[in-house]
Amino acid sequence: MSQGARRAAAVVKQPKKKTSPVVYVLIVAMLLAFLGFFYYLAAQYYSNRFPNHTSINNIDVSNMTADNAKAAMNHEIQNYVMSIIERDGESESIAATQIGMSYADTGEVDRLLDQYNPWLWITYYFTKDELTAPQDAAYDTEKAQQVIASLKCFDPAYYTKVQDASLTKTADGFAVQPEVTGNQLNEAKAKETLQKALENGEIEVDLEAEDCYLAPKVLKDDEKLNAELEKINKWLGAEITYDFEDNRIVKVNNSVIKEWITQGKDGTWDIDSEKALEFVKTEMAYKTDTFGLTHVVKTHDGGEVTLKGGDYGWCIARQDTADALVKAVKKGEKTTLEPAYLYKAKNRGKDDIGGTYVEISIDKQTMWCYKDYKCVVETPVVTGNTSRGNGTPRGSVWAMDCHKSPATLGTMDTMGYSSQVTYWMSFTGNVGIHDSSWRSSYGGQIYKTNGSHGCVNTPYEAAKEIFEICSVGTAVVVY
Repeated sequence: MSQGARRAAAVVKQPKKKTSPVVYVLIVAMLLAFLGFFYYLAAQYYSNRFPNHTSINNIDVSNMTADNAKAAMNHEIQNYVMSIIERDGESESIAATQIGMSYADTGEVDRLLDQYNPWLWITYYFTKDELTAPQDAAYDTEKAQQVIASLKCFDPAYYTKVQDASLTKTADGFAVQPEVTGNQLNEAKAKETLQKALENGEIEVDLEAEDCYLAPKVLKDDEKLNAELEKINKWLGAEITYDFEDNRIVKVNNSVIKEWITQGKDGTWDIDSEKALEFVKTEMAYKTDTFGLTHVVKTHDGGEVTLKGGDYGWCIARQDTADALVKAVKKGEKTTLEPAYLYKAKNRGKDDIGGTYVEISIDKQTMWCYKDYKCVVETPVVTGNTSRGNGTPRGSVWAMDCHKSPATLGTMDTMGYSSQVTYWMSFTGNVGIHDSSWRSSYGGQIYKTNGSHGCVNTPYEAAKEIFEICSVGTAVVVY
């Protein structure tokens, strides 16, 4: 074997050296020391910081100190905007800058941080912690109220008012006007809701969901409303006719009644009795009443005389007539009614005197009696003594108010005379037409010095015939 070969063999056969266990122990100890030191450093790091994966009110505060977390929350508050969802897809918003909102440190962030044990940082590292805290923010309450009040959803020019279903006049009468839902807020409730939302830091408020809108109380199918409509339609179906003759027809129908229907404070509908009374006055009484008014009378010679005053003619009892009219309308009647009267004349036409009346001329001391427009009696008379101031009233038309046979005129105690007559027809006060058996002559100028106490002294036969023709209410024309 060569020398080189022997050397190689010697090298190969040399035994290997073994690593001492102490080395391994030292390595492990060093590694543990390093890890312990690292854990210690991490614990020190998290002694004043939030663990990883931590949020407060959805703000990520991972690995932040309390001050950093507060700064992050302040930044978030400065960017705060509350969205207001309104009806019909409309929306508005309120920003922090509008209400002077800023972060207010109440110590809540520090309290949340203090609940963590920094030595347990490793356990927090693999979990997610979502914390909540009361809104650490302050704002100017007065400014907030002003901003809320200025929202367009509170502006009458913007919103549509809510309206109850109601009855409304139409061209034909009345109909139900449907309700209007609109978008009018219950102002007090809406403002309170928005104020609370700001206090709680909410980022969205749905006013519809919060039931902040006013709603109509009466809908178009409301039972009471439709009962009122049915009642009104019954009234509007009435048709009342008044016939004053000579083509003087007054009708109370739909177009008239419609204007009388009014709504009371309690919401119910009724006939306005004052309007009905006004109608009776203007359309009936004023146009057809003749009582005590001017009369144009045809005289014996074919002429005419115009007389004012007296107590003859038609006079409608306005209130009674209006009451009866309203009652008939409420029943929905279709009928012809006669007005109630305080005074009636003999003829309903424009010529209310008619064809039967008495005409007396003071100057001519003559009396004429007409029946059915024909003169059936013409007689001289003696009227009141003018020299003693007892002249017979003249210049008017009176209604005969007493028709009696026989009669005693006056008494000695009260009048200074007492006369028995067969026919007595008074027409104004104690003045009337009567027979006068104590007279033997009539007409001429007798009345001026030897006239009556005011009555119209008449020959017996003429008085008898006039008495048979006339009755209470017959017109007596004196001029």
